[in-house]
Amino acid sequence: MMIALLFLALASAPPAPLVCLARHYAVVAVERDGKWLAQFPDGKTVPYDDGASKTFEQRLASPDIEDTFSIRYDKGAIHPITTPDDDPGRIRVDALFQSTYPESGLTQITLFGKRHTVHKKVAPAFLRVEKRLKAALAADPSLAPFFVDLGGTFAKRNIAGTNRPSAHSYGVSIDLNVARSHYWRWQKPAAPIKWQNRVPQAIVDAFEAEGFIWGGRWYHYDTMHFEYRPELLDPACYPARSKEP
Repeated sequence: MMIALLFLALASAPPAPLVCLARHYAVVAVERDGKWLAQFPDGKTVPYDDGASKTFEQRLASPDIEDTFSIRYDKGAIHPITTPDDDPGRIRVDALFQSTYPESGLTQITLFGKRHTVHKKVAPAFLRVEKRLKAALAADPSLAPFFVDLGGTFAKRNIAGTNRPSAHSYGVSIDLNVARSHYWRWQKPAAPIKWQNRVPQAIVDAFEAEGFIWGGRWYHYDTMHFEYRPELLDPACYPARSKEP
């Protein structure tokens, strides 16, 4: 009897990624007709798993919650990304960001001596990163050029070449000095994609320590770009890895 009750409890528990999202975003996990959903304060929902089989481009365009965790984000030593579409974090459910980071919550903070607009919920994380980076600069002054003429924080715009909102639209992202960065759309010739990077490990480590992911860990690389995605940096937020036979 006890085993049966335990199995029933486990079967009715929400998926780990959905539980994780509820810690970081304005959603709660709800179950309807045997299916798990992320529910927003206004009552609207997004399915955890919509049951559709999708290509990578389809997951970018129309993701469910499960899709956002389908590519694991791994920290560690910087290395070239050579597997096509290995882009952890590029898949975003925009409704999560719209609900959690409304434009009414924007504020200004000072980063490296200049005022920048960010969302107030992420402002403390930006300031913690700056503290880490200033310590890194004290140890290695050669890092300084990456913080001159920062590429920017809040900007209400779409991702280049798409009709999907940029993470910058929510005030949760920052771009480093464009002149010190690489971006796959700037690459010449345009194909095949060949990963490039000049951003040092110390900068990446400082951002990742405070919940930001880095576009340099993408096959479609964007090495100036950091965005606040703490759920992708917590191993407990991913579905359990399947065991090898």
